[in-house]
Amino acid sequence: MKQTRFALISILILLTLTLAACAAPPTRPDDTTPVQPAEAVSPAEEKMPEATISPEMQPMADKATGILAEALTVSPENVTILEVQRVEWRDASLGCPKPGMMYAQVITPGYLIKAQVNGETQMLHMNEAGRGVVCPPDRAKQPYSATK
Repeated sequence: MKQTRFALISILILLTLTLAACAAPPTRPDDTTPVQPAEAVSPAEEKMPEATISPEMQPMADKATGILAEALTVSPENVTILEVQRVEWRDASLGCPKPGMMYAQVITPGYLIKAQVNGETQMLHMNEAGRGVVCPPDRAKQPYSATK
């Protein structure tokens, strides 16, 4: 009786593993899909951007303000962070690969930050350590995954 029960359980486990192995993998955004460029901002929106940054994301928003101000040579007062989204980048390029460069192929936790700088929408790609790159739309890649 025990051998029959053991054989039945073994068959069920093998069947379950076989079915799991045959299942389709979860779909992820295509690496070649570019991030959509920001929409044009009207002058009214330009002056009073709406931004709600959660307290847990505020340190990254502050770091992003500094990175954007330095990279774009503007005063930090001219930078308004509109959105901070936790993401996973597909590689160490942070979703903004430079042509001809090679990057470590490792999932990199980080942030996608939308900001307004002197009336223009800018996208900043960051890692968890706070390294960031202002990414032009023509080089931007979709993150591997994103959460709000």
